[in-house]
Amino acid sequence: MFKVIDDIEGIIFAMFFTLAGLHFDLGVMKIAGILAILIFIGRCVGKFEGTRIGASISHAPRIVKKYLGFALLPTVGVAVGLAILAKQHPAFSVIGNIMVSAILASVIINELVAPLLMKYAIFKAGETGIS
Repeated sequence: MFKVIDDIEGIIFAMFFTLAGLHFDLGVMKIAGILAILIFIGRCVGKFEGTRIGASISHAPRIVKKYLGFALLPTVGVAVGLAILAKQHPAFSVIGNIMVSAILASVIINELVAPLLMKYAIFKAGETGIS
């Protein structure tokens, strides 16, 4: 089962982000760009604080509390799908393009920054197996 998924995963991601990119509107980036940065910062703060609080409540090791938030940053695909779905709702007809473009721009920022932060967290947490 996992072999089959591994074989088609790249194609699915390429199709998903290509279709999502069709909704990207450069004309609204003056507003959407600022919103994208705020979304990215909000996601980071949410991940860091959420993992810190959760780790404290569960009495997880200090290293988990300190670095788990970094490792969760690369998970943004669902936000894109939900934004495109929300854009189709009449309540978002006025701000739909700005909303989707801001979320897509925040995904671009996230995909550039998150892997580096995840690598940092994995090394700092001692999970690489390299001494």
